[in-house]
Amino acid sequence: MDSGSPAATEEMKQFLQDGLRNYAPALVAVSEFRRRVRSRLQAVFDEFSADLSGLGLSASELRPVAAKLDGPSLDERSSSVELERNYPELSIGCYLKWDLRASTDKQVWVGAYIYLKLRADRDRLYAELKKQPSESKTVLFQSSARSSHLLAYVDADAFQAFDETFRALVEEWMRLLSSDGIRRFLPPVKES
Repeated sequence: MDSGSPAATEEMKQFLQDGLRNYAPALVAVSEFRRRVRSRLQAVFDEFSADLSGLGLSASELRPVAAKLDGPSLDERSSSVELERNYPELSIGCYLKWDLRASTDKQVWVGAYIYLKLRADRDRLYAELKKQPSESKTVLFQSSARSSHLLAYVDADAFQAFDETFRALVEEWMRLLSSDGIRRFLPPVKES
């Protein structure tokens, strides 16, 4: 919007007038959407609480990752909802992401990740994860920050059941993290 032209000024006036009526309800709707998605992600992780604790990874204190609502890369067609827990030696997390510009079979996906604080171990962990046979339609990849991610695509037309896809992904993630070659990267299990 070029604020120097009269048409742009009228357009800006209309935008601001509409925003006055719609801004707060839109923020409430976005906040509620994010809260419900986080709640369902957490509920699935809670189902695996004993297994995660057996690996030294309690999921009971996952925290929401703040939404980047004012970032310069904010896009109305893509975003994510994430939960994360930081340990002294690593971080774990899960997320639901969407990109409505992608092909319909890859618009929505769920994922879980592990990020090791020691840089030298990140590539070793990913190499160990890649050695494990895949039993599902999940995709294993390493991000530019070198965290290891497992993701699965969600049928966008059945988005309301995304937690079913996430549950299958977490089962696969648990299988991968439980393998002997991976355990050495995880925190020691605390005796209760």
